[in-house]
Amino acid sequence: MKVFEEYAIASSISKVYGSELLDFVVDEAVQIFGGYGFHEDYPVARSYRDSRVNRIFEGNNAINRMLIIQMLMKRATSGALPLMQAGAKLRDEIMAGPSFEEPPGGDWAEEERILAGVKKVFLLVAGAALEKYRERLADHQEIVAALSDIVMESYAIESSLRRVQKAEAARGAASTSVMADAARVFLHDATDRIEVGARSTLAALLEGDMLRTQLAVLRRFLKRDPADTVTMRQRVSAAVLAGDRYPFEGR
Repeated sequence: MKVFEEYAIASSISKVYGSELLDFVVDEAVQIFGGYGFHEDYPVARSYRDSRVNRIFEGNNAINRMLIIQMLMKRATSGALPLMQAGAKLRDEIMAGPSFEEPPGGDWAEEERILAGVKKVFLLVAGAALEKYRERLADHQEIVAALSDIVMESYAIESSLRRVQKAEAARGAASTSVMADAARVFLHDATDRIEVGARSTLAALLEGDMLRTQLAVLRRFLKRDPADTVTMRQRVSAAVLAGDRYPFEGR
């Protein structure tokens, strides 16, 4: 049971994120096939029909969202995860104001900075939720689900970055450039989703000057230059079309 508990959060994240992404993919596939997407003689219909059950069985996705935050808080209060210490450090950082230190360099420095900001956003919103509801947080499922979505997006961002960095170290930047495009597109899209979700959640938790202050902190944590995701998507699409397959196998 201790081993199961160690991986419970990651398992819930993978189940929810994977099943919901599958729904998106098969829905897009039906759109591409048009009316034939509903026809059993074509390959999309069965996937479209079958994908829906994944969000229900092997752990209902709504319940898994609750479980992610429940397990995080349980492990934080037991000391297994240093979330309390991270929250205290974040409060000190907010009080100190923006840092003017020169950020570290490197090809992925900007992405690592955004990832760090995303993690701070979770601590910011979770701190506000705990301060308002304390032990009654589990009763407010909309807030818990919003926190869970931030956790899942953060996990997926970091997983994609680590995968492409590992591939780049093994194979070189030139041969993994399309994978890098995909990772960067995902990072910016996911960060946009996190920002929207965090803003609406803070508005549900705070008001007045405190809300305005926390929204300013949110903008500071997620401040980033616009990225040309249109061109990056086109390069990824070209790689898929050129190989007529998923382009990242074996990497």
